[in-house]
Amino acid sequence: MTLEDDMAINVIARSLATKQSTIHQFITSLWTHFFADNPLPVGELLRYAHTRGWIEDQDERFCDKNLNRQTAARILHQFMKIEMGLPDLRDISAAKLLADLYTCHTCVNHIAQIYLRGIMEAQTVERDGVEYKVFNHLEDVSEEEVLLILKRVSAISCSSSE
Repeated sequence: MTLEDDMAINVIARSLATKQSTIHQFITSLWTHFFADNPLPVGELLRYAHTRGWIEDQDERFCDKNLNRQTAARILHQFMKIEMGLPDLRDISAAKLLADLYTCHTCVNHIAQIYLRGIMEAQTVERDGVEYKVFNHLEDVSEEEVLLILKRVSAISCSSSE
C-alpha cells in the first residue's frame, strides 16, 4: 500500500464521520462572510465569481459536488487576490515540506499560499514508521472546517488592512 492509498482511506473514513461542504456552499459562505452588505443569489454569484476569475467553469457547472481541500485552496487563493487585494507571498519554499505539494502542479501556488498563511493546515500521516506532512488535496472539507477557514481569512484581512 502506498502513501496515497493510506491518504485515500483516511479521506473516506473522515468523510463518513462529518457533514461535508459543497463547492457552492463554500463560495456562498465566502461571499456572504466578506460582503454581507451585497448579497447575491447563488446563480448570479457563481457567474460573477467565474467572470472575475476566482472560480473555474467546473466549479460553476458542478457546484453541488463536495468541496475538497485542493479546490478550496484554489478558490480561496484567487478570492483573496482578486476580491480582497491580498498579494501573494513571494517565498513559498517553506511549503516544500508538504510531501504531496507537487501532486497537482497547477495547484502548487494556491496550496502553498493558503498553507503558509495558516489558513489550512498540513496533516500528518505515518507510513512505515515515518511521519510526513501532507496537504491531502482530495480530502473533503467539512462545514466546520469552512467556518475555521473563514475565521482565519478574516484575521489575515484585518491584519493586512492595519
